[in-house]
Amino acid sequence: MQRAKGTWVITGAGSGFGRVFAQRLAERGETLALWDRDAKGLETTRALLGAARVHVQAVDVTDAAAVWHAAESTRDAIGPVAHVVNSAGILRVGPVKELGAEEHARMMQVNYLGSVHVAQALLPQLERASGRATLLFVASVAGLRGFPELAGYCASKFAVVGFAQALRDELHGTNVDVRVLCPPPGDTPMVRELAKVPPIYKLSRLYTAEEVVDAALRGLDRRAFAILVDANSKLLHKVGAIAPGVVDRIVRFVSR
Repeated sequence: MQRAKGTWVITGAGSGFGRVFAQRLAERGETLALWDRDAKGLETTRALLGAARVHVQAVDVTDAAAVWHAAESTRDAIGPVAHVVNSAGILRVGPVKELGAEEHARMMQVNYLGSVHVAQALLPQLERASGRATLLFVASVAGLRGFPELAGYCASKFAVVGFAQALRDELHGTNVDVRVLCPPPGDTPMVRELAKVPPIYKLSRLYTAEEVVDAALRGLDRRAFAILVDANSKLLHKVGAIAPGVVDRIVRFVSR
């Protein structure tokens, strides 16, 4: 089935991965709808895109009603949605006994429930697309294996991966292609603004947003459900499946 023609919605488009997805897709001549709670960041992204056909919408993905409104406003302003990149997310780090419950809750609200809200609001348009529609969730390698000082973030990204996998099976046989991107730590504002990075980050360099997005777009042309960006992530995932104790030892050693 050929990829559908229509608008690409990108959440979290005000910075980081979302901004670079917008830039790459604009270079391909795609019609874009950029969503983010950060209106100033959205305008910065829009300015970087030049003459691309773009609709900008300030929206908080934790607000289900606002997301439904944004879906309708986007359709009315720039045309039916055929593809979605859900990149909105937040990161909080620290030991479980030190990170407040409200921080854990906030990550679940943005990273997981935000994904649910976006999917529910936009699926009706995706299912009406003429051709293969895309629903790409941005998760993390931390959604495939838990890491010390990232427990709340891991939990929220595990939830995204599980939700996406279940939804993919529910939509099997339809035109909607559900995928999940599981990148390594990225050199993005979200990570650069951390006062202290988790020790597990010593296992990987920070990958640029451009590297991650380029790998994601290549992955969408292939068949794998989970898109892994780098060799270390792919190796860790394979070893974890057949010899989880080896990964346990590596993680504990690095986290000393």
